[in-house]
Amino acid sequence: MCRLLAYAAPRDTTVTKVIGDMNSDAFQRMTSVHNDGWGTAWLAAGFGETEREIESLRISTPGQNDPLLSTLLADAPSNARIVHLRLATDDFKRTKVNTHPFVADGLAFAHNGSIVPTWRFDDLLRPEIRATVAGDTDSELYFGLVRQNVRDGLTLEDAAAAAVRVLRAEFPESSLNATILSAHELVVVHASSTAHVTEETFARYGIDASTLPNGHTDEYYRLSMLRAADGTTVFSSTGIDTAGWTSVPEDTISRVDLDSLDFTQRALFSSAAEARASVSGAAAATASTQPRLVAV
Repeated sequence: MCRLLAYAAPRDTTVTKVIGDMNSDAFQRMTSVHNDGWGTAWLAAGFGETEREIESLRISTPGQNDPLLSTLLADAPSNARIVHLRLATDDFKRTKVNTHPFVADGLAFAHNGSIVPTWRFDDLLRPEIRATVAGDTDSELYFGLVRQNVRDGLTLEDAAAAAVRVLRAEFPESSLNATILSAHELVVVHASSTAHVTEETFARYGIDASTLPNGHTDEYYRLSMLRAADGTTVFSSTGIDTAGWTSVPEDTISRVDLDSLDFTQRALFSSAAEARASVSGAAAATASTQPRLVAV
């Protein structure tokens, strides 16, 4: 249970510039609830280099009064970035190794949801992939499944889509919302139509519902996006002011090409019924890789 923010732009810019000062402040204030660490991944080129690659920073302490997070949001430009605020669930420890985003194989990955019990991943990940998982969170195992699919030859978008189909079958009530960044694309998964959060959910973590930011119960897993005329594209979880933004359709995967800023969005399942069906993991894994397009 976390907060996600991601953007892609035609030139280097900052979180504050793409979402505004008030929203940037509101995003950092959410660390009063999502207080189990924060992290970010972005693209940068070294001195004298033209090829950008992923850089990352993970902090396992709360970000509410952290000047480093304030500086990151306001004064750290990049043409693409993902940011994650963590609220640890299911007794996964608040440690740096469990803090998002996870980075491996030239990819950065952040997740919002809970996927338990994690022992079920033992049958989904090959030993060589499982051995690369450094922490003990469900989210990093999810990332491992995406990376496994990429190693098997799928594009990043198709690899993420295939992972979602398998995990929806294995964990039908889990949120699989995720942001994934590579040197050439930003992929955003909105797959939480069967997951639900209530005030009682937060109460189990000792959080008073009256202290929650906007959209933190029945709309907790909703994602919104804003696309500007110059191609700048921003995605955000609830908790900031998204008036004038577009709701990302449920059970979709969005992709922004970082070179052209072309934007595509497609459904993860062929129908709402399929999205909720208890199909076998094998059937989900072999589902069509060409689902219908979603109008945007």
